[in-house]
Amino acid sequence: MSNMTALEKAKQLQKELNSSIVERESEVEGSIVALIAKVHVLFLGPPGTAKSLLAENICRAIVGGKFFRWLMTKYTTPEELFGPVSLRGLENDEYRRITKNKLPEAMIALLDEIFKGNSAILNSLLTAINERKFDNNGAAAMDIPLLTCFGASNELPQGEELGALYDRFLMRYWVKEIQDDNNFCNLLKGTIGNDTPSVQLTVDEINELNKLAEKITLPEALLGNLRKIQTELKHKGVTASDRRWKSAVTVLRALSLLRGQTEVTGDELEVLADMMWQKPEDRRIILEVVSPYGNPMNLKAIEYLDMGKEVFDKWGQAALADREMAAIQAHKQIKEIMKNIKSELHGRSDSETRRLRETQDILKGYVKTLTLEMLGVDDNEANPDKGFEF
Repeated sequence: MSNMTALEKAKQLQKELNSSIVERESEVEGSIVALIAKVHVLFLGPPGTAKSLLAENICRAIVGGKFFRWLMTKYTTPEELFGPVSLRGLENDEYRRITKNKLPEAMIALLDEIFKGNSAILNSLLTAINERKFDNNGAAAMDIPLLTCFGASNELPQGEELGALYDRFLMRYWVKEIQDDNNFCNLLKGTIGNDTPSVQLTVDEINELNKLAEKITLPEALLGNLRKIQTELKHKGVTASDRRWKSAVTVLRALSLLRGQTEVTGDELEVLADMMWQKPEDRRIILEVVSPYGNPMNLKAIEYLDMGKEVFDKWGQAALADREMAAIQAHKQIKEIMKNIKSELHGRSDSETRRLRETQDILKGYVKTLTLEMLGVDDNEANPDKGFEF
């Protein structure tokens, strides 16, 4: 690993995390991009969907800087996040905190159940996350070394007072439960989700990647398209601040760097769907608007996946007596969807069809499950060499 460049390490980290934590490809890529761009990430979703695990594994892969983690509750105090008040300072008529091993000294932070915090710490937390500053003595705010803060929550923020904190997290992901049967079974067996990445990035290497990302070209035509996208989204009721749009450009550059490109292309515009939504349902609207300006194959991939998932879920809801016949019908329908995907792949580049191939892999898992149902065997008894095509 010692001879690898910083970019090669970042790509290897992405690969290892994808192997360990399945069905989280977008979240993994977005988290590494957030580190490069030095922006913050929020994982939302039901309990037990590996939100904290993903953030922890990424944080463990960063060396050379302090890591701070805290589980927030309505009883969390400023002392727990920012350190206790210095008694010696009070003796000298100074009100300051001892910040050792607390958030003001951290380069990477993970705040679990972040929206559970109370108003007593909200303002200080806002300043720390957004401005990277901490007011420790009431006179001049001190700079803090925070690169990226990972937030996790089981629910969307409730109440206007949390709106400002919500806005500080540029990248947002709604993390779903595992969808694929095989992945779920492997999770139960303990064969996935336990590996800590072997590759590590130093803080100096993250800073190096940040400087490389700043050199990624942003074509004038793409800037014009971003303005058109913003206008179209407004007409559809999806709005974001100018500050968020400006920060989005740093993410587009970082994503292009991670993907090995020298300029931002239309294909990267899809990441806007992870930055501009307020409600999870906004994401589909954003993708529909972005698709004509970026890679139309990405929207097709979403449509094919939605079609396949609808068929697969319908089979899963069938009565026990009807499951075999339902499996035969679902198998036929999903194979037809895969046939259409295969025709879409023909003659197109790997970068253009990346999302389509990801959808293809998911649908292959559905087909395998349906095939086993038709054969009347479980996954452990299956033998692909028998001539059945999964």
